[in-house]
Amino acid sequence: MELSQNQFYPYANWKGTQMLNLNQSATLPKSIASHHQSKESIFNISNRAPSIVPDPSPRDRRDDLTAVFGRIGCGQVLLRHGRVVEISPTGRAILEREGRLGTTPETLYGAVKQLVSRASAQIPVGSTSWLATSAKEGITALICQIVNSRSDETSAIILLDLDARPEPSPRALQSLFGLTAAEIQLAVELARGLNLLHIARSRGLSRTTIRSQLASLFVKTQTRRQADLVALLGRVAVLP
Repeated sequence: MELSQNQFYPYANWKGTQMLNLNQSATLPKSIASHHQSKESIFNISNRAPSIVPDPSPRDRRDDLTAVFGRIGCGQVLLRHGRVVEISPTGRAILEREGRLGTTPETLYGAVKQLVSRASAQIPVGSTSWLATSAKEGITALICQIVNSRSDETSAIILLDLDARPEPSPRALQSLFGLTAAEIQLAVELARGLNLLHIARSRGLSRTTIRSQLASLFVKTQTRRQADLVALLGRVAVLP
């Protein structure tokens, strides 16, 4: 059975409404925004009772912080006596991409030396250094360094992957905006830089469904353009 335009595009009956193009960034038409009034949005979040959770242990706090760093493309590496003694998952991914030869402690340390050399920097014992790196551009820069910041014989390196896209946690999206599971999945995929057409095809969704979910995201987050939505999702990525 062939669908009419009004059946395929659920908002086609509103005068002046522009269709959301799956191949490009979308903007929420005013008529849709006024028609869809959300009870949950960023502007009434303070009316919700906060969830009560037990105080996390120091290890849990550290794991949460590591996860937050990972979602914004930031990894941590700890060095001692010319070896990598501790590394976060994101830090490992950055070094493995740099080394391309394996994941042994020797190759990981070799990748560290490559990044430091490219930045024309040195890593003193007991220091904490921040390096920003881009595999696409082939650049690494030393952003900040604090010497004698550690009392032991270790050195810490914070690696920021400039090619990474900040990705919010599902928990934060649900708590902030009251998103459904399907809306959370769409939000995360948009934050990863995927376009609507790719998302619809990979999830086996119709254009009508993906447009409806995107329209709901616009309303619940109080955004009107896809670029604004993605920017907001990037800021939310720092939340646990």
